[in-house]
Amino acid sequence: MSHNGKSGVRHATDVMVPYAVSAKENAERYAHQAQSYLAPRARRAAVRAREGYVSQVAPRVERARAAAGPAGQEAAVRSQAALAALRGDVTPGDIRTAVKRRRRRERGGRKAKRLMLFGIVAGGAFAAWRWWNAQSGPEWLMEPAPAGATEAAEEGVLD
Repeated sequence: MSHNGKSGVRHATDVMVPYAVSAKENAERYAHQAQSYLAPRARRAAVRAREGYVSQVAPRVERARAAAGPAGQEAAVRSQAALAALRGDVTPGDIRTAVKRRRRRERGGRKAKRLMLFGIVAGGAFAAWRWWNAQSGPEWLMEPAPAGATEAAEEGVLD
C-alpha cells in the first residue's frame, strides 16, 4: 500500500512538473512585460507628483506654517502653563493675580485708545473752529477807520 502511495505521488509529480515549469516561465515573462510597460509610467507619475507637490502643496504648507506660527506659540505657552499648574508650580492665587493684571492692562489700553481718539477729535474740532473763525471774520473784510478823524482829534488834545 505504501508502494502505491509513493508511486502515485511520483506520477503526480511527473505530470505536474511541466505545468509548473511552464507557469513559472510565463509568470517571469509577464512580470518582465509588466515592468517594461509600467516602469516608465510610474516614473512619469512620480515626477508629476513631485512637481505638483512643489508647485501646489509646498507653498500652501509654508503659508499655513507662517499663519500658524503665533497660534502654535500661544498653544506652547498655554500647554507649559497648564503643565506647571498640574505639577503644582502655580497656585490658584497666582493665576487670579495674572488674570487681574491682564484685565487691568486691557482696560488701561482701552482707556488710552479712547483718550487718543478724543484728543484727535478735539484737535480736529479746534482746527476746524479756527479755520471757520478765520473765514467768517477776516481782517481784510473790516473797513479801516478814517485816518483824518482820529488825527484831528489827537492834534486838538495835544495843543
